[in-house]
Amino acid sequence: MIVFKVLICLIILALVPLMCGMMIVAGLKSPSAWLVYPAGFFLMLLVFELVCVPVVLLTKGSNFGYVTGIYTPLMTVAALLGLWRGKKSGFVAGVLSRIRSCRPDKETVIVWGIAGLILAVILILMETRVIFDGDDAYYVVQSLSAWQNGTLYSTNPYTGRAAAIDMRHALAVFTMWIAYVGRVTGIHTTILCHSVLPVVIIPLTLLVYGCIGSILLKDRRELLPYFVIFTEIIILFGRVSIYTPETFLLARAWQGKAVAANVLIPMTVLALLILASEYSDGTAGEAKGIIRDGRGSEWVLLALINASAGIFSSLAVELVSVLMATGGFVLAVRERRIRTFVLTCICCLPGFVYMLLYVYYTYFGWR
Repeated sequence: MIVFKVLICLIILALVPLMCGMMIVAGLKSPSAWLVYPAGFFLMLLVFELVCVPVVLLTKGSNFGYVTGIYTPLMTVAALLGLWRGKKSGFVAGVLSRIRSCRPDKETVIVWGIAGLILAVILILMETRVIFDGDDAYYVVQSLSAWQNGTLYSTNPYTGRAAAIDMRHALAVFTMWIAYVGRVTGIHTTILCHSVLPVVIIPLTLLVYGCIGSILLKDRRELLPYFVIFTEIIILFGRVSIYTPETFLLARAWQGKAVAANVLIPMTVLALLILASEYSDGTAGEAKGIIRDGRGSEWVLLALINASAGIFSSLAVELVSVLMATGGFVLAVRERRIRTFVLTCICCLPGFVYMLLYVYYTYFGWR
């Protein structure tokens, strides 16, 4: 039974994002293998958001079964399409070829080994040191209630009594995604939050920052492992108050707002850097392995990030949309191309629709 649970966890939290991510990254002219998992993770959560939010707003009673029944086949289809896209475009073969031809020098191996050791220390501390967080009484119990009772946001986590849906949290369905993983794997949601998800979210954070570092250090790629080590040290010693992103990552990795602060916003910066590379001389883009292919894949990535922001936090939608619009405006001014700003604003439309739903159901249309 334990082996089965671990296997299902690996499929949902590792294999499915990798397969989904190829659907996005394979469209780039020279895809970055490091970008596959973050892109797939966001696509997987976006599909869940598109399924769960209508169920929350339009159904009553034992509606968690609707989410499970609809999302599972859609997630499977998305993963298979991603795998098909990766194979058809030659992405999988290209990655395997680069792995076989990779011959890193001794210093690079040692430094990457140190980075891996520090990551292992962080994860071991997360697993062996219980960090109390007051939000456990709300967010974890919301996931647990959906997992046990089969209903979405119908119980007051503090009292266990039936309650009206709280719109502050109802559209940020990351807790319901945790409940879904718990239902499919059979793992208690509290165990998922405190023992399983940190092992996913922390490496995911480092992956995103590693992709950012590969762009910032485009002319000194040998310094990338040092950049990752520096990031890990900040994470390890950044809990200087209860408000820092590092605190949220270490103490609340299972909360949507923690993922928004540590993964979503850096991923937005990464997407803007990829967009900015479209106007480089081409050499930097080839070094990064992320340049334009003429099919607008960078815009798809930008829209994906904006559309998936709502699953983490309602506030994250506004922050990401403002950040994207500002970045698009700066790029448009720098390159004297108003089209860049217009397309960036179009990528922010999913966030605008999300905010309209939030305002409508909060003040006018809730049953």
